[in-house]
Amino acid sequence: MSLFRDTEIVCPVCATKIDFKLVDSVNADRRPDLRQAILDGTFQLLDCPSCKSAFRLDPEFNYLDVGRGQWIAAKPVAGVSEWKAHEEEARDLYALAYGERAEALAKEVGAMLKPRLVFGWPALREKVLAAGEGLDDIAIEACKATVMRNSADLPFSGEADLRLVDVKGDKLVFAWVNPADNTTGEMVALPRSLHDEIVADEDGDWYDFKSDFDGALYVDLNRVLVDQPA
Repeated sequence: MSLFRDTEIVCPVCATKIDFKLVDSVNADRRPDLRQAILDGTFQLLDCPSCKSAFRLDPEFNYLDVGRGQWIAAKPVAGVSEWKAHEEEARDLYALAYGERAEALAKEVGAMLKPRLVFGWPALREKVLAAGEGLDDIAIEACKATVMRNSADLPFSGEADLRLVDVKGDKLVFAWVNPADNTTGEMVALPRSLHDEIVADEDGDWYDFKSDFDGALYVDLNRVLVDQPA
């Protein structure tokens, strides 16, 4: 089931206190409307009753979609600076819920899931979108690497992440998204056939890249781009 808790949020613009139901977990199988809200960018979006400002708290909840084989630990954007520690926490949580330390019935469910860790709404939306389109998330990261290798300049002075934002026919549409405010910049479309070639490549040019994500929960280019504390 999807779980929410009553809490009080302070508007970052006018400091008005707002009663709010904050999400702790989403079960997309039982609540497909919440999955759609994540894709629409409206999930957990608040409108301040006083100043009318719209704002959104960073995600910090677990997302489950058994039908699409997903278990995701969604964390605030700032946590990416210590992704290794968060990955271990997520790994322990998953092991207890659906992995080797879970009850027998939960393990059966876990056999159908790929556990993942994301930071921020754009990263979560990307995973949800990719699974819905039958795309492999490691191959998606390889597609991003292809774009970055051929990009002379990075938008937002390197502060943006390249995210899958849409699938149009045989095209995968990526955009540079600033995770701090979800601002979307330049877009680029790649043929879906590139994704399919990467998935099928078992010992060729993409083998080493894909091997870097073996057993990883944090499947994101930032895994190799963001330095970790010593």
